[in-house]
Amino acid sequence: MKTPFSFIILISFSWAIGLKGLIIPENGHVLSMASTGIAGGFSPGLNPAIHESEHSYIQFSLNRWFADIKGSHMAYQWGRAAPQTISIQSWNANDLELWGEQPNSSPLGTFGVHYMSVAYSISHDLNTPYRFGIRIQANYTHLYTEFMNGITLDAGVLFPLSSLINIGGVVRNIGYENTNNLTAELPMEMGMGTELKLPFQMSLLTDIVLSEKETDIRIGYRTHWKWLNMHAGISIHDKRTSRAAGFSFTFRDWLINYGIYNHENSILGIPQFLDVRRYI
Repeated sequence: MKTPFSFIILISFSWAIGLKGLIIPENGHVLSMASTGIAGGFSPGLNPAIHESEHSYIQFSLNRWFADIKGSHMAYQWGRAAPQTISIQSWNANDLELWGEQPNSSPLGTFGVHYMSVAYSISHDLNTPYRFGIRIQANYTHLYTEFMNGITLDAGVLFPLSSLINIGGVVRNIGYENTNNLTAELPMEMGMGTELKLPFQMSLLTDIVLSEKETDIRIGYRTHWKWLNMHAGISIHDKRTSRAAGFSFTFRDWLINYGIYNHENSILGIPQFLDVRRYI
């Protein structure tokens, strides 16, 4: 299927696969909370400082982002006191129509956009009451005849203030990129978050995420029940507001996560992610 984008609009959409792909949610759980959870300690993509892990697992995700961009995410996590995670993420858009600056009845041709990243993270308490973590990621993007690649570093920390309140901090995307005829800046971010544990095994999470040109305020909640759990979140920006929701279902050694993301501009489509996890 061919997608009729003009070249300029296409570049803006496809840019989400490039270095902006560094901040696309990596799985359904993160998507369903609108990327809220810096203090949650459950995803190294949000904060590499995560809680101790009771079980190792393998996870595979099938993802659909804006503008029919399709991707996948694979992760393997092991270690109890010092959980480590290796993940591979990819995004692709094929058969995109290339239109020039002048009006024309037919496109100039078609091309594709491809993004891939490999990440490793580790978290430990360093013999303190706190959790610390780092995450290293290598990425590669191919857009039309251009390409870019780079390495980034994330660092985070979790502070338990009490049995009911956690706070977290993270710095993401510290690094560099090599480009071929394409100039780009890494979308470096700094974030602070809180987690408040509520009655009935629920958590309320709040984040503030700062970058060079924008600020996001995020609010989310999730449950901690035995089999079926619900997640939801909202991301508020001065130019847009996005909402997300989802659920997870656990049965024996299997976990299924589903997340859906609603943006104000419906013409871009509705992102949906599905995760399948096997505990080992």
